[in-house]
Amino acid sequence: MKYLFYLLMGIFLPLNVMAQALNVTDFGAVGDGKTDNTEAVQKAIDEASRKNTTLVFPTGTFMTGMIHLKSNVTIELQSGSVWQAVPDLKLFPEIPSNADLSQSGGYTMSRRAFIFGDNLENVTLTGDGTIYPSGDHHEAFPMHEKNGSKRPYGIYFRNCQNITVRDLTLTNSAFWMLRTYLCDNVRIHNIELFNHANTNNDGMDIVDCHRVHISDCTVDSADDGICLKTEAPKGTEDVVITNCIVSSTASYIKLGTGSFGTFKRITVSNCVLRPTRATKIVHGLGYRNGITGLSLMSVDGCDIENISFNNIVMDGMMTPIFIRLSDRHKVTHTEYNDHPITAGTIKNISYSNITATNIGSVPVNITGYPENYVEGVSMHNCKFEYNTAGTVKDLTIEVPENSKNYPYPKMYGTDLPASGIYFRHVKNIIFDQVQIAPAEGDPRPAIHFDDVINYRGENVLVDYQDIKKKQFVIKNSGKLKAGI
Repeated sequence: MKYLFYLLMGIFLPLNVMAQALNVTDFGAVGDGKTDNTEAVQKAIDEASRKNTTLVFPTGTFMTGMIHLKSNVTIELQSGSVWQAVPDLKLFPEIPSNADLSQSGGYTMSRRAFIFGDNLENVTLTGDGTIYPSGDHHEAFPMHEKNGSKRPYGIYFRNCQNITVRDLTLTNSAFWMLRTYLCDNVRIHNIELFNHANTNNDGMDIVDCHRVHISDCTVDSADDGICLKTEAPKGTEDVVITNCIVSSTASYIKLGTGSFGTFKRITVSNCVLRPTRATKIVHGLGYRNGITGLSLMSVDGCDIENISFNNIVMDGMMTPIFIRLSDRHKVTHTEYNDHPITAGTIKNISYSNITATNIGSVPVNITGYPENYVEGVSMHNCKFEYNTAGTVKDLTIEVPENSKNYPYPKMYGTDLPASGIYFRHVKNIIFDQVQIAPAEGDPRPAIHFDDVINYRGENVLVDYQDIKKKQFVIKNSGKLKAGI
């Protein structure tokens, strides 16, 4: 009898759990692609949260305005289901926020969202369906808007714990597709994300979050693909990004630009970075192949340390690696206006097994600013192949510091006086098995050192040959040894 009891429990308990799942159609939602289901879906989510259960979207297109998620709920979009935003700005009221929306204070701040979760725990968005925030409906969400206030994020979690987004297709938000801010224990897995509806269309932005796993995702976005930021003293720490394919017409994988708190203990591994599949380029700078492959920057006082990039193949961007320490010192949330800002730091950064091909005219550049050094950068088994040459003019321009400017490879007004790697205000560098293949006819030396202290290179090759003295320039530098 005991064994019979356990057998029956094994059969009927799963059926009972399945029976507890709710369906949005039970609350009056209609998947006809026309009906405004905002009230019905919100009631369904509220009830699913109360019962600590799953809410199912069946096959169909379910239109809603802004929805407030609740704790202890799983939302499952079944195959063939689409959760779409009604393209009507009135259905997306402003979210209370201290984000500075002025052009000078912070362009990338929105106070609206399609799907919003605030101060929640234990929320999962999953399934084989699609979330479509209608960002390409420009009559509702204008193109080239001065700032983001009239364009909602696709999905926005703020001050949340234990958040999972997995297996879904996310397409065409009016602003960033997925933003998590001040969250802990975030898991993003197996997402197919395409976001080319408007300018400033980031894929996903992880902001001041701890314990984050991003894995097995395909991201293709008009602006930054996977972007880590810190806009609060909390910082972004303990992050793993792995097994992803990322495309962007801006930065593929980026730490910054918002860099107010800390970036610590972050790894990026086993990723492919490749040009976009989009047929229309909407990014304001118009670079189809993207701007940077791997970007890391402290410009607002951020301390960055213990970051690792490993097993990454990238193709077709203006510059493959961009590290920038500077003193822009912007505050994007007004509650931190009185928070002291000191000079940031960048140290203990590792690159290994990196292959970059079809690179533009701007070399790998690793730069600090006077008396503020980027420290402890290592490269092992890395190869950089360029397809666009610089000019003789790049050799004669005095590279300005421009430490207050927006950080990106063109910030200096020149492609820099190096065809492979440009160092300035850097110390304690180790290179081993690094290959540089400049573009044909590039007149610039392979490596340029300016204010560099303690560099050691082994097996540094230019066009598969040991680097020669004429292929590097040294200015204001000391203790440069071996393999240069």
